[in-house]
Amino acid sequence: MICRNHVDVFEGVLRCSRCGGTYCGDCLVWIQGKPFCATCKAEQLMDVRSGVNRQQLPLGSILKRFGALFLDGIIQALPIYAIFFVIIAASGAFSGKEPNPLIFLAIYPPLFAIPVLYEALMLSTRNGQTIGKMALGLRVVRPDGSPISTGQAWGRAAMRLVLNFFCAGIVDYIPAIFTDEKTALHDLVAGTRVVDTQ
Repeated sequence: MICRNHVDVFEGVLRCSRCGGTYCGDCLVWIQGKPFCATCKAEQLMDVRSGVNRQQLPLGSILKRFGALFLDGIIQALPIYAIFFVIIAASGAFSGKEPNPLIFLAIYPPLFAIPVLYEALMLSTRNGQTIGKMALGLRVVRPDGSPISTGQAWGRAAMRLVLNFFCAGIVDYIPAIFTDEKTALHDLVAGTRVVDTQ
C-alpha cells in the first residue's frame, strides 16, 4: 500500500477507518483510537459531538447478499466454463473419439481456485467489495466498520470454499438469519460484517 498524498511512502501506511483510503502517519489523525484522513476527520468529529453511534453498522440484508452472491457466481462461472470447454476440446470429444476420463480431473483446480482468487483479490483491492457487492451496494468490513485486512479477505474466501466443498453452502448462511449482526459462518471465522452502503 502507498499513501495517497505521498506516493513515495510505503512504511506505516494505514487505511482510513471511514473511507478506506490508504494514508501514511503524517496524513492521519487518531480519533477514539482509530485513524482518519483529513477529509473524514471533520465528519467523524461532528459524529462524536452529536453522539452518533458509528458502531451501529447499517447491515446488508440477506436478500441483497444472495443477490450479490448470484451475480458473483455468474462472473466466476464464465472462466470455469471456458476452461471446461477447452479441456473437452483437448480431450478430442468433439472429434468423435472416446476421451480419456482422467483428463476431466483437470477441471478441479480452476473450479476451486477461481472462486477463492476472485473473492479474495476483489475484497482486498476494492475496499471490501466484489462486483456483485458493488452492484447491490454492499461492503465487507470489520465489526467496528473499518476496512478489512488482506488476511481477512483471503481467510473469508478460503472458509467459503471449505464450506462449499463439504456441501454446507446453505448451512453457512443459517446464522445470518438468526444473529443480530447477520453473520454467516464465514463472517464469524474471518471477523467480518457485510454492510449496506446505499
